[in-house]
Amino acid sequence: MAIKDQKIETFLEELSGKSPTPGGGAVAAFSGAMAAALVEMVLNITKDEKLKTKYLGKIRTLRGELLELADEDVAAFDEVMEAYKAKSPSRIRKALIYATDVPEKTKALSGEVEKLADEVVEHGNKNAVSDARTAVLLSKAAQASAEENIKINKQALKKL
Repeated sequence: MAIKDQKIETFLEELSGKSPTPGGGAVAAFSGAMAAALVEMVLNITKDEKLKTKYLGKIRTLRGELLELADEDVAAFDEVMEAYKAKSPSRIRKALIYATDVPEKTKALSGEVEKLADEVVEHGNKNAVSDARTAVLLSKAAQASAEENIKINKQALKKL
C-alpha cells in the first residue's frame, strides 16, 4: 500500500519491521512533505492574502511531490535489492543510479520547502511562528537525510 494511503501507525509499524523498506529515504521525503504541510497550515491561518496567493499553490505541489517520492524511494531501493539478487552489474548500476536520483529530488524539493518556510517565519502568522520554524527544521532534516542516501548509493556505484 502506498505510504500516502496508510494510517500513520501502519506506516510506523512497517518502518520498524524487518524489511529494509521503507527506510531512511522514504522518511526523508515524508519529513519534507510534513514540513510542507506545516508551511501550508501557517499560510492558511495567515491573513496576508498576497502571501497566500504567492505560496499556497507551490507548497501544496511540493507536499504532493515529496509524498510521492517517499513511495518512489521504496521502489528504487527494492530495485537495488532485486538487481543484487540477480547478480547483474549493469542492472545494479542502473538501479543504484535511480536510487540516487530519488533522494536528490527529495533534497532539492525539501530545499524549496525550507525557503518557503523561511518566508513564512518572516511574514506569516506570528502566532504560528513555532510551526513555521518546525517546518524549517524538518526540511533541513529531510535534506540531510536525503544526502546520506545519496552518499551511500554513490559509494556503492564506485565499487562496481
